[in-house]
Amino acid sequence: MHIAIARFPMVPAARDREFLEWFAWSNEQLRDTAGLKARRLLRAPDGSYTALVEHESAESFAAMHTAEPVAKINERLRQIVQDGPHATKYEVVVDFATSGTCCGDGSGEANQEGATKARKPGGCCQKV
Repeated sequence: MHIAIARFPMVPAARDREFLEWFAWSNEQLRDTAGLKARRLLRAPDGSYTALVEHESAESFAAMHTAEPVAKINERLRQIVQDGPHATKYEVVVDFATSGTCCGDGSGEANQEGATKARKPGGCCQKV
């Protein structure tokens, strides 16, 4: 899996709602992009925004940037903020969801609500 963490420039307070609408709209534009697994917008305590983008591979991430909707997405973003996001790219080397660590020792454990979790094939947990 390939992850990109894209930091956006500060969004003027008067344009915050427009920025949030832009992000939701851009997700819709990219919904059918091959290899795109998830795209989330995060807000830090200082009000700055960061996007967390998950792809199947570095190749599918690169291909997304040549897709038709991206030029339109970037054009609309430039109407809100002067500069685009700056991304750092990562390859996932350990994935908690598949590492088998979500249930402790694998024997099943109760969570705070008292629901017992059991390991399913592949290492993830489910309520039982």
